[in-house]
Amino acid sequence: MKRREEESTPRDVTIIRKRVRTARLQVQPDGTLRVVAPPSFDVKGFLERNAEWIERRQDELDRLAAEGCGREDLLLLHGRFHRLLRGARFAIDVPGETVTCPSILSLRQNLSLLLREEIAERVETHPDPLCRKVGRITVKMQRTRWGSCSTLNNLNFNLRVIALPKSLREYIVIHEVAHLREQNHSQGFWRLVADRCPDYLEAEAELRRYWVILERNRVWRRLQDTR
Repeated sequence: MKRREEESTPRDVTIIRKRVRTARLQVQPDGTLRVVAPPSFDVKGFLERNAEWIERRQDELDRLAAEGCGREDLLLLHGRFHRLLRGARFAIDVPGETVTCPSILSLRQNLSLLLREEIAERVETHPDPLCRKVGRITVKMQRTRWGSCSTLNNLNFNLRVIALPKSLREYIVIHEVAHLREQNHSQGFWRLVADRCPDYLEAEAELRRYWVILERNRVWRRLQDTR
């Protein structure tokens, strides 16, 4: 049964069988589908019934990803696309829009160092209003979020943040520092954010757009998979 299902399932559909009451369908940022369904559920029929919604959602994601279309093999860094070149050491040529590095692992390590240094400076620029002390600042690859703040006041940032323009990198720091006082996304939290970034709704929309672009970028996928 499982083999027959695998043979009849399109390559862009992932089916996860679980003992759940209802099936769930997600269109992933890269346009592929993820279905979580009970063991005997008719996934094929489910997809056929939701074909129009799937197409609309995929079209929406394609519009969000338009800026990165045809640039999937370029490195998105600081909001600009750069050609990735192999060289003896890490270097960024801003005017020439190139990045040189000996390996993907080296690229990941150097980008992590750059981003952590920048974030540490930003945190000093945007301290918590109540002077709550920040714990550790860490940078790592995360699959679902731009950053997080732990109950110990440790700030964690996704390496993908370095792909963003300066204004969005700064916004993410403001967002996470606000979590030092409000650990949820309550109205009080958003008031704190709005005090320092009045146009935060536009920033949030831009972050969703960049997330889709990065999900479809092959260089950033290689960085994600590098250990």
